[in-house]
Amino acid sequence: MSFLRLESLTKRYGDTAAAKDISLDIAKGEFVSLLGPSGCGKTTTLQMIAGFVEPTHGRILMDGTDITNQKANQRGIGIVFQSYALFPHMTVEENVRFGLEMRRTPAKESRRRVAETLELVSLAHLGARYPRELSGGQRQRVALARALVIKPPLLLLDEPLSNLDAKLRENMQIELRNIQQQVGTTTLMVTHDQSEALSLSDRVVVMKQGQVVQDDEPFTAYEHPNDTFVSSFVGKTNLLTARVDYRNGQPYLKLGECSIEISDPTRLDTDDVTLSIRPERLELTDTHLGHLIGRVRTRLFLGNHWLYQVESNAGDLLVTLPNHGSMAISVGDNVGVRWQPDAMRILKEQAYG
Repeated sequence: MSFLRLESLTKRYGDTAAAKDISLDIAKGEFVSLLGPSGCGKTTTLQMIAGFVEPTHGRILMDGTDITNQKANQRGIGIVFQSYALFPHMTVEENVRFGLEMRRTPAKESRRRVAETLELVSLAHLGARYPRELSGGQRQRVALARALVIKPPLLLLDEPLSNLDAKLRENMQIELRNIQQQVGTTTLMVTHDQSEALSLSDRVVVMKQGQVVQDDEPFTAYEHPNDTFVSSFVGKTNLLTARVDYRNGQPYLKLGECSIEISDPTRLDTDDVTLSIRPERLELTDTHLGHLIGRVRTRLFLGNHWLYQVESNAGDLLVTLPNHGSMAISVGDNVGVRWQPDAMRILKEQAYG
């Protein structure tokens, strides 16, 4: 059953639609991410749900109640901003207690909930410190605690990890997901970081030009993108143009110097198609064993894997190979590039706007 429902939610500024006909159903306890590039409408959508921006059209329902025209402070929603927005003159404990004071929560109840929430985010020992005395990750957890202490029916996260360095961001992804699952709060996050969205979410809603272009579980959005935009934005991919050919009525794809049989021809509605193949689904082998023949142009060592750029007749390819501790393929080497048939995705171009 839907807990948060958006019905044709639209925000226009003059002739420009910042968000257009956004319709979503989010179940109670679900963690959903709005994912997309800058200007795609994800933040505008979040601000309409929060009550900071008035919709031009559409409705917002939370637990069956229409909150479209409610003021922000009447919605009871917890929000974690990108900048954390902590009060610098207040201690950690005072920052977390602030929302309870605004709700006139009795002192005894307030102390209990602040203590429980600080324990939840592993900050019980830092309650007397000020934000300036904390690390970036600790400030992020204070902001999360302040949002959770009021026990909101809905938690909104606006790029919550974008100010952290790469290693800390990865650790905080794990902590944030664990906390959300422990508390069970329905959560909607805005992010432009595809790895963040994939790792944290039960569902990923990909947006472009104010519209939803795919709404799926992370694995499905990654492995079965709806179109070239989703394929390129949700992770790295190789987009290749292939020509459709037929032998005895059986469709084949002509790609560079090779022909590849197609098991599912349902997407073949033109003579030219776009293929998506993820870098980790490609293999480098001897030239006579590959679907394509290429030359290694660039090699990058990324710790647990190698990233290669390979020139081929079908175009440049990115190939990811795990680091097994053995000698890597050298720049300038001629290689074969091959893949399993189920690694290919035939995509369609979609028009938006």
